[in-house]
Amino acid sequence: MLDDRHVVLPDAESLVRRCVTALLVGHLVLQGPPGTGKTTLARILAEAFEVRLLESTATSDWSPFHVVGGLRPASDNTLQPSYGKVTDAVHKCALHVRTDVTAEAEGGDDRSSAQAQRWQGSWLLIDEFNRADIDKAIGSLYTVLSSCDPENLKRSPIDLWFETEGRQQIWVPSRFRIIAAMNDLDTSFVNPISQGLTRRFQFITVGTPVPAGTDGTSAETQSSLERAHQWLSTTYGAVLSVATLADTHDQLAEQITLLQNVIAGFRLGNETAAGWPIGTAQIVDVFRVLLLQTAAGAAAQEALDWGIADRVVPQMGQLDDLQLEFAHQLLADLPQSQAALTHLVNPHGV
Repeated sequence: MLDDRHVVLPDAESLVRRCVTALLVGHLVLQGPPGTGKTTLARILAEAFEVRLLESTATSDWSPFHVVGGLRPASDNTLQPSYGKVTDAVHKCALHVRTDVTAEAEGGDDRSSAQAQRWQGSWLLIDEFNRADIDKAIGSLYTVLSSCDPENLKRSPIDLWFETEGRQQIWVPSRFRIIAAMNDLDTSFVNPISQGLTRRFQFITVGTPVPAGTDGTSAETQSSLERAHQWLSTTYGAVLSVATLADTHDQLAEQITLLQNVIAGFRLGNETAAGWPIGTAQIVDVFRVLLLQTAAGAAAQEALDWGIADRVVPQMGQLDDLQLEFAHQLLADLPQSQAALTHLVNPHGV
């Protein structure tokens, strides 16, 4: 599945094994720098477990209302129950379980569609997990999240105080899981997570692939190029003359090598500057700019320069002075990127 999605992960076999183990035991948090494929990995894991993945992105204003639910104004000027993200996913998972149990009891399958037959449950993906004050938002679920053991789940239903009588509790199926993804790099823009909540998830880091050096095209670089080429062909193939992937690689060999070396330099750092774990998604972004501009007739080196200047340099705002100084050295042959970096450091300069 990873190859089909053009996903390259560091020590992929071990990483996936750890994720599968975590989900067999309980809930999972995928942490790491932006662009390393955390969300894509979550989708692949859900597909492997044959569950429907309901996706949501946490924001700074999340509260128990967004997670569990509450009362919402309706068009008839009344207040109606509204499920939060976790409650909604749990409810959908319970419906899958009930359908399975009913079908098994009747010796058949009463599910109405091929898609329903494929899913054995519903899980919840919470992206940008620590953008919210997640301890406050999810605190009422501490007990139910502490274990996926059926006995614990039986003793700790979710309290739906806002529901009508007879519907004020919902029991979490033992096959239900939460996968969360969080950025552990931009610490100035995220909320801390308490030890109590941390214990209720298994935290697995999704890092960047090991830099490949200067000899040949790395698997990550090739995969990123393939994703960008597929995007260009699908999105603009009808209006642009798009070369084959092999021809594209040959025509842009110099720029591909340069980008690979720049990314490796950022990640490794040097004797004085710490490395910057730039993700694979950013490589794909630069390749998209490079391929689109060259397909439209731009010079390859200039297109690469603008791609890095417009897509990578703006993300360097959290780097320290030594890292920025080293970045200037790495981008020495790219004047537009140098100019963008200079502007980032001194936006009021001429």
